[in-house]
This record gives sequence, C-alpha cells and structure tokens, in this order.
Amino acid sequence: MKEKNKGLILDIILYLFSFGVALIPYLLIDNILVSTAVFTSVATAVLFIFSIIFKDVSIYDPYWSVAPFVMVLLNMIRYNLWNINSVILLVVITIWSVRLTLNWYSTYKGLGNEDWRYAMYRAKHSPVMFQLISFTGLHFVPTIVVYAGFVSALFAIQKEEFKIFSVLGVVIMLCAVFLEYLSDRANHKFLKETKGERKTCNISVWKYSRHPNYLGEMSFWTGLFIYFIALCPSDWYKGLGFLLIIALFFSVSIPMMEKHNLERRSDYQEYKEKTSMIFLLPNRKVKEETNE
Repeated sequence: MKEKNKGLILDIILYLFSFGVALIPYLLIDNILVSTAVFTSVATAVLFIFSIIFKDVSIYDPYWSVAPFVMVLLNMIRYNLWNINSVILLVVITIWSVRLTLNWYSTYKGLGNEDWRYAMYRAKHSPVMFQLISFTGLHFVPTIVVYAGFVSALFAIQKEEFKIFSVLGVVIMLCAVFLEYLSDRANHKFLKETKGERKTCNISVWKYSRHPNYLGEMSFWTGLFIYFIALCPSDWYKGLGFLLIIALFFSVSIPMMEKHNLERRSDYQEYKEKTSMIFLLPNRKVKEETNE
C-alpha cells in the first residue's frame, strides 16, 4: 500500500477517534453555541496530541474543511433542525468541504510529510517552544477562527423561514467554491507542466490575482455571513466572527506566502509588481528601468 493511502487511512481513524471523544462533552451541554465550541475544542486538543505522537502537525490540515461539515450535520441531527435553511447550508457547506478536502488530498504525501510552514517552525525553535506554537498558533487559532465564522451557520440553521436575500449568500458561496476550484486546477496544471521548476503560476485566475484561492476562501465565509444577516438582520453583529478569518489571511497566510514565493521564485517580484494581491483585476503596467 502506498504511503499516501496508509496516511489517509490513519488520518480517518484519528479524526473519527477525535470526533468521538469530543462527542461526549458535546452531548452533556444543551446549548448549541457552547456545545459546538466545546466539541471543536476537544477534537482539536486530541488531534494536537496525535500530532505530537506522530511528529506531524499536518495531521490537522484537513480540519479546516472537515469540521464545519461535521458540526452542521451533528447539530441538525441532535436538535432536529430539518428546515429549508439548514438543508441549503448543509448542501453548500458539503460542496465546499468536499472540494477543499479533495484538494488537500491531491497534494497529500502521507504521514510524516509536514507542510513547509510547520517544518520551518520546527527547525527554528526548541521542541518545547515548537509544541507551544503548535498548540496555540497551528491548532487552536485556526479552530477558534473557523468557529467564529461558523457561528453564522449555527444561528441560520435554527431559522424556519427562508428569506429571499439569503439567495445572495448562496450565490457568493458557490461562486467562491468555483473560484477556488479554478485556482487549484490551474495551479496543479502549471506545476505539472513546469515540473516544479520554481516558476510563478500566472495562468487562468492567477493572471489577475496573486492569491485567488485565498480570495475564494474569504468570499465563502463572507457569503455565509450574508446568508445569516438576511435571516437575522437585528443580530447582524453576532456573525462578525467571519472577519477573524479575513484577518487571519491578511495578517498571516498572505504575508507568509508572499515571503516564501519571493525567496523561491526568481520571477515573483515582477509578477508581484503587475498583479493584484487579492482581487481579480487587470494587470498593472510595470515601468521599465532605463539607463541614461
């Protein structure tokens, strides 16, 4: 059996075990917001322990896309929330989750193959400091951020009546998923054609944005918030947690990827000067230096 498949099977077992452990305190708390927060926190803590045992923080990588699907379905079953809003969000979140998880799997190499960012932290810090960073920044910060964005869904699935303005949220979420699909498909094609020669992907949507995949992800959570405020306009402030997701991308993910690309790709500086950082915009004209 290939290492990739062995790792996948083990990951599935670890996730089932983590969610199973988290299910115990979840069922003891009869409040949808609190119980879901406890569920995702406990599951993350168990996965953190597994990351220490197997010396691989990348075990946590699929959590971002898997946990929201599990949480929405779990709450629908427990609280018998089978209404038009819960079904619509379950379908949309499932589409988003499947696409994002499949993209993770397409680049997955098996247990022990950590993401370059984790490997960088591991190399720079002592074992104790690294585990502290792993527990806080690499595990619980993403979990908290995802939960904050997911709160909109927790409120929305409890509403029986559908509001027409929520259609806008659905459209934005589905367009976001499609943008992510185009981004990943183009990137995989480019890497295959260039055989990993450390060149900058500048085809398809990457021609108009340096981070179209991040734009898609931020747009998805924005669409979920829009769906929520259509149902709960007076409680709009309760769904502002999605801003933490956007803040995470702008403060951590994008700067780190920009630095990484500048170090690894000789043509990235030129690409950076003419290409929009986030939004899909026409290329800027780069002034050519002249020697007088």
